[in-house]
Amino acid sequence: MNPTRDHLHFEFLTREGCKNTPVMLENLKVAIAEGQIFADYTVIQQATLPPDDPRTGYPTPTILLNGKGIFGLAVPKPPFPEPS
Repeated sequence: MNPTRDHLHFEFLTREGCKNTPVMLENLKVAIAEGQIFADYTVIQQATLPPDDPRTGYPTPTILLNGKGIFGLAVPKPPFPEPS
């Protein structure tokens, strides 16, 4: 890895039973392993977050960087939707 590049830390939001999590998480792992991005990540189960945490309002899976969705999703505002 190139030490002059910025190191990124992602938050990978998921929930129990999310059918898209395995593929999206694997893609993230591959991108990091192949050096496409200089990063690490934390997997966060939405059910472990306080109910007023804005991260509970994102659909899953979602990858956050600096608290914002990497695909341009707006930061959720209360009241947060129930998971579907």
